[in-house]
Amino acid sequence: MSSSSSTQHALPFRSALPAVLFVTSIFFCNFLSRVMFAPLMPVIQDEMGFTHAGAGQLFLALGIGNGVGLLLSGFISREVDHRRTVAISSILVGICVLIVTQTTGYGSLMGAMLALGMAVGLYLPSGMATLTSLVRNKDWGKSIAVHELAPNVAYVAAPLLAESLLLIAGWKGAFYLLGGAQIVLGLLFLRRGRGGEFPGMVPGPLMVAQILRRPIFWLLMTFFAMAVGASIGPYSMLPLYLVDAHGFTREEANKLLAASRIMACFMPFLAGWITDKWGAKPAILLYLVTNGVSLILLGVAKGSLLVSLVVMQPVFSVLLFAPGFTVLASAFPPEHRSVAIALMGPLNATIGMGLVPTFLGYMGDAGMFGAGFMVQGAILLITILFLPILPKGRAN
Repeated sequence: MSSSSSTQHALPFRSALPAVLFVTSIFFCNFLSRVMFAPLMPVIQDEMGFTHAGAGQLFLALGIGNGVGLLLSGFISREVDHRRTVAISSILVGICVLIVTQTTGYGSLMGAMLALGMAVGLYLPSGMATLTSLVRNKDWGKSIAVHELAPNVAYVAAPLLAESLLLIAGWKGAFYLLGGAQIVLGLLFLRRGRGGEFPGMVPGPLMVAQILRRPIFWLLMTFFAMAVGASIGPYSMLPLYLVDAHGFTREEANKLLAASRIMACFMPFLAGWITDKWGAKPAILLYLVTNGVSLILLGVAKGSLLVSLVVMQPVFSVLLFAPGFTVLASAFPPEHRSVAIALMGPLNATIGMGLVPTFLGYMGDAGMFGAGFMVQGAILLITILFLPILPKGRAN
């Protein structure tokens, strides 16, 4: 379908906001289904009797499934359009979460996690295609900022919701509630959801080759991978860094992390406003400078400066997504956007969620935690040299 036909019903941001929030609510539950396992994992582990390494393999299965789902999303959206794919993803995620509650052993839980990852992975390409079809091009930044609020709120909500539900209904009760909510939300979106009423494109060899030949694809993939790594890498390793290298108690470290995730919830709106006002390049430059400098200082700071950086670095780490997705939406036609996201997803997960935390962990084992953060920050600053290659990422 042509670009014009897929955006002919686009509205001003304020008029489209209810529909944008509907899509965002599905993304929130989608993301919550993934991150809820972290605070509940100690309870699940005690009940089923697997090791810490086994817990890591469960998250690996979730990540592999997510990558497969991203690659399969084009095949499904081609047949049923993007809007219905968003609804199907939500319904399947709910079903998989309910299946998790019925597992009785490690092997069945591993299979359920793999299936859950695939269901989760179906969402993002069609979700972004649906979102950008709802609003005018010049309002993409604000809409994407609202959408990106979902994972940040989920990071804060997951441990609070988990602890609350554990007191009432146990870990299975928490997943019963989440799975049921996902199914109901998906059915409602299937009936009343708007946007994305055009088919996706299967990532066939010719289209994949066309996308992969474009330097902007690799540049955006690099930016997104670094953004995922800058968010998840330090988040994963900061408690150990603060306790081992700086003598914090675990409670103090977790309080700082909680505060940082709360503040990060509001930053996508700043990034979206900057993107719409001045364009994507200034927003990405702001991300690279603030995040790069904060990571470098995080590696050497002590005392009150260290506390400030622990709180602020995650805030800076979320600034990239709104301008990054805006550039992607501007650089690729609608029929290519979901395929580009699907191709980026597995690479982003491997680098940002896998290699970056592994690198930081290796540096920590070598007694050089601080140097690991400094290397990560320096790479972000060096990437500023590639900014001139980017298109403006702002509609005129």
